[in-house]
Amino acid sequence: MSFEVKRLGESEIYSNPYLKVVEQRYRHGDKDYCYYVKHEPDFAICGAITEDGEILMVRQFRPGPDRYVYDMPGGMIDEGDSPLETVRKELMEETGYAGDFMELTTTYVTAYSTAKKHIYLATNCRKVQPPEEDPNMVAEPVLLSGADFAKLLASGELVDLDCALLLGEYLRAQAG
Repeated sequence: MSFEVKRLGESEIYSNPYLKVVEQRYRHGDKDYCYYVKHEPDFAICGAITEDGEILMVRQFRPGPDRYVYDMPGGMIDEGDSPLETVRKELMEETGYAGDFMELTTTYVTAYSTAKKHIYLATNCRKVQPPEEDPNMVAEPVLLSGADFAKLLASGELVDLDCALLLGEYLRAQAG
């Protein structure tokens, strides 16, 4: 079996400043395939731990699930910004906290998106200002104990599960 996949072309289906959807066509062997792929900006997020060992998250209304869920602090990387600059800025804007950052990994958002998610760990987080008001977001910062965070991991109320699982691994290693 040949593993060669030939790209035949693409057609734009939809576009706005934050999202472009294209139909991409491929050939593998004697079969043609068609996929719909989202072209999106990259994101940077962090698992955040306060100086007191609490987990810092954002409880936010999200239109996809059509309800409140828990998010890790982070957001879209603006043109010209690095992932680290973005995650520092987003943690401050969304929660009012600053911290010490360590890069953990980078992964694709989904198999049908060009976006990458840059995942960081923020430790020694301390409150330095109130969170910023964002007219496009209904959200509030939330502090959780380790036990409450562990319950949240299994609840289905969490976005960015990959980042949360890495944070959980870090917390387990620290508890040792």
